[in-house]
Amino acid sequence: MRVCLMNDNYYRSSGAAIAIRRIALAATDVDYYFAGCSNEELNEDVSWVPQGRYEQFALKSMNPVRVALELIRFRRWFKSVDCHLVHCHHRRIAALIGLTGIPVLYTGQLVFPPAAWFRILSPRHMTAITSSVASNLEETTGRRVIACIGNPVEFPDSPPELELEKIHGHAVCIARLDPVKGHRYLLKAWKILSDRGHRYHLHLVGEGNLRQHLQEQAYQDGIDELVCFHGFTKDIGEIVRRCLFSVLVSEAEGQGIVTLESASLGRPSLLTAVPGSIDLIPPERSLTNGVQFGDPAALADALEEWFARPQAVAAEGKNFFSFLKRSSDPSLIAHQYRQVYQQILQQAV
Repeated sequence: MRVCLMNDNYYRSSGAAIAIRRIALAATDVDYYFAGCSNEELNEDVSWVPQGRYEQFALKSMNPVRVALELIRFRRWFKSVDCHLVHCHHRRIAALIGLTGIPVLYTGQLVFPPAAWFRILSPRHMTAITSSVASNLEETTGRRVIACIGNPVEFPDSPPELELEKIHGHAVCIARLDPVKGHRYLLKAWKILSDRGHRYHLHLVGEGNLRQHLQEQAYQDGIDELVCFHGFTKDIGEIVRRCLFSVLVSEAEGQGIVTLESASLGRPSLLTAVPGSIDLIPPERSLTNGVQFGDPAALADALEEWFARPQAVAAEGKNFFSFLKRSSDPSLIAHQYRQVYQQILQQAV
């Protein structure tokens, strides 16, 4: 079976791009090709793609004539490499590919408000990475989601024991520096903690055009000595191991790979109550979680509770580990997608 994995970009900080790479590398019985569609200048990483298996198409162009020509070019390329279907992680591109008559599977990564164009053009076959994303897809398209298949992350057999005396007082936020990730409110919460007399350390891992603004905010609020900007970091494990827990306070989220990776290292994540993220919080918990986006005071209260109860945080890390381990297994996810591909192709005959 030969499948084209398609996304708008392969930005090295994109969770969807990271997931695509891991899906492909975990597969043993699916032959993958790859397509990108971005016209932006991004730090893309396709170094892992076998030579001759990646092509770009300007399907995000605002010129409808060019888009039509690129769709024709894509169809020719798709046929020339003898692919059987497209697995797309971008909804507008998935809708466009569907117009060509090529079988397409759309994987919903985020929750979107209702849109008439997508309700009309939404692909017949869809999966979602969490149950709340699946509910949104079904509500906004009127179509059934085939399955919920999460993002792949390797977990060890058991969670590591945390050396609390070494990591207490440190938390990490791993996210691109973009408004949707809520860093501005996180820094405001850190200012509140500082005003309360706490000297906790925040490690920000990620790249983006907000870095200078956020650094200025930290300086103006007098917390610059408490906030470390690490920038893009290929291996986040070393930084996560130096921290008690992770924080991801996005306005919109899918299934944060960073939350899964933190769980694999025995660290829980303090999250906002948004679709996608809420599906990753274990049902049984002893610490406040699922805070409202854009409320720095409530976030500061939750952070203060987490830092004050390191033993409870360690126990919560084990809960996250147990709750997310099996569904994140790369080999299981690769198998689940293969089953979905087979189902689609059987229906296309």
